[in-house]
Amino acid sequence: MKINLIKRIKQKTLIRDVLSKLGFSDYRILYKNLFFKYLDYISVSKNTVRMGSEYGFWMFIDSHKLNKATYISAGVGEDISFDVEFLSKYKGKAIFVDPTPKALEHLRKVIDNLGSSKKQDYIAGGFQPIDAYELSEINVDQIIIENYALFDSSDKVLDFYPPKESEHVSHSISNLQKISKKNPEIFKVKTTTVKDLMNKHNIEKLSLIKLDIEGAAEDHVIPNLIKDKIFPDQILVEFDNLYFKGLISYLKAALLIRKLLLKNYNLLKTDYLHGLLFVKNS
Repeated sequence: MKINLIKRIKQKTLIRDVLSKLGFSDYRILYKNLFFKYLDYISVSKNTVRMGSEYGFWMFIDSHKLNKATYISAGVGEDISFDVEFLSKYKGKAIFVDPTPKALEHLRKVIDNLGSSKKQDYIAGGFQPIDAYELSEINVDQIIIENYALFDSSDKVLDFYPPKESEHVSHSISNLQKISKKNPEIFKVKTTTVKDLMNKHNIEKLSLIKLDIEGAAEDHVIPNLIKDKIFPDQILVEFDNLYFKGLISYLKAALLIRKLLLKNYNLLKTDYLHGLLFVKNS
C-alpha cells in the first residue's frame, strides 16, 4: 500500500517537473487548454440564442419544439434570468429541481412577484434582485418546484455539502470543494431522477434539460439518461468537476462527451467556460 502511494507521488512529481520545463507552471492550465482544443475539434457551428444575465446566461437552439414545452432546470441558485426569459418567450413550464434553501427562497420570491415588470438591469454576480426579472408575462402554472437533488436513483437520502464561501449558494452531492464531513451546514437531501420527474409530470419527450448541479450532471445524471434511453433534444450542462479536480475529470468528461456523440448528439460551439450545449440530430 505504502509502495503504491510512493509510486503515485513520484509519478505526479515527474509530470509536474516535465510540465514546468515546458512552460506550464500550473499543470491544470495545460489540461484545460488541451480539453478546449478537443472541444473545438469535435464541435459544430450553428446559430444559437443566448438568454440570461452575464452570470446566468445559457445558449441553445431556437426551435418550434420549445413552444409550450415543459423542461427541467436543475440547479437553480439565485439567478434564474435564463429561465425567466425562456418562460416568457416560449410560454411553457419549468420544473425547477433544487433542495438548496436559498434557491427555494429565491423561487418563492419570484412566485410572489409574478406579474411584475422589470424595474432594473441585471447585476454582476450570482444573485439577481427580483426587480431585475421581467415577470409580467409569466404565471404561476409555469413554475413547478421539486425539492430534490437530481441523481441517478430516486429516494436516496444523501449528504448535501455547502460551498466554502458562505455567500455562495451552490451545494454539492459530490462534495466538489472537499468540505469537512463535520461541517454543521451539511444537510440531508432526497434524490430523484429525470425518468421519475418525466413520469410524475406526464412528459413523453424532453425538448430541453439544463443541468448546473455541481458535478452530479457528469457523474450521475447524464450517464443515467443514457442508461434509461432518455435523449432530450437539447442538453445544456456545466461540467463543474473540471474546476475542482485534475486530469481524471477531463478524461472522464471527454469520455462522456464521446458517448453523447455516439448517441447522435452534436456538441455546438459556445462559451465552453459557461456551459456546453448538446443538440440531438433529428
